Amino acid sequence: MTLAEWLRQATAALAETGIDYPALESQVLAAHVYNVDRTQVLVHGEWPVPAELDALLERRLGCEPLAYLTGVREFFGLRFVVGPGVLIPRQETETLVEAALELDLPTGAKVLDIGTGSGCVAISIAFERPDWQVSAVDVSAAAAGYATRNAEALGTHLEVIEGDVFSGVLAGRRFDLIVSNPPYVGTGDPLPPEIELHEPPQALYAGEDGLDFYRRLAREAQAWLQPSGWMLLEVGDHQAELVQVLLRDAGWRVYLPAFDLSGVARVVRAQGP
Repeated sequence: MTLAEWLRQATAALAETGIDYPALESQVLAAHVYNVDRTQVLVHGEWPVPAELDALLERRLGCEPLAYLTGVREFFGLRFVVGPGVLIPRQETETLVEAALELDLPTGAKVLDIGTGSGCVAISIAFERPDWQVSAVDVSAAAAGYATRNAEALGTHLEVIEGDVFSGVLAGRRFDLIVSNPPYVGTGDPLPPEIELHEPPQALYAGEDGLDFYRRLAREAQAWLQPSGWMLLEVGDHQAELVQVLLRDAGWRVYLPAFDLSGVARVVRAQGP
């Protein structure tokens, strides 16, 4: 079988499985195996097909995430290494980075990313604002490892802390900005199989209503902020108003949310006293 024939069959199989962009995904898998860019895959249809490519396709048809199969995901124009044990970066989370970069923080501002995962948010901020001092914390040793590896590969300075929210952060430290893309899925909420079966549950679920992590941050985060420091939180669809209420009840000043490209209120913005 030639590569051109394989691409046609793989695209059809992925489409039948319900994959949204089957032609694109088949090309990405092929480009990964041949270690070339996608344009080379399209112009070299005569290449023979290695067994590794068929094996990857079978795994994708079994709902294993594409990013885990290729080991990378692009986010905010940067390439991040990802794999089992770490949440896959998503485009809507770029809204959190954009909201952070819009803030008029002082030179040398101290920033903390809670639940950093692959480090995509913290590293993107550090990459765009090299004068800011960015730290990142995650309860998962695997995630902390990915964040450290990605920061080194992308040439950004990032302090990575393994700990549960503020545990592991030195007492007495204060930050100008706290950002977080926390778990926000309710325990009974349905998820696509590739997420439910493969991505880490502790990065997805936050109690029955998905708001447990926000409740904790509303209670605890002010003690770690400079006076009038900011907190930016990514939220799930239809959660923005609920999270704003939680923050107001805890004494935060709450501002209009930031919207993602789909028009969803994606980032709640709040300021401490």
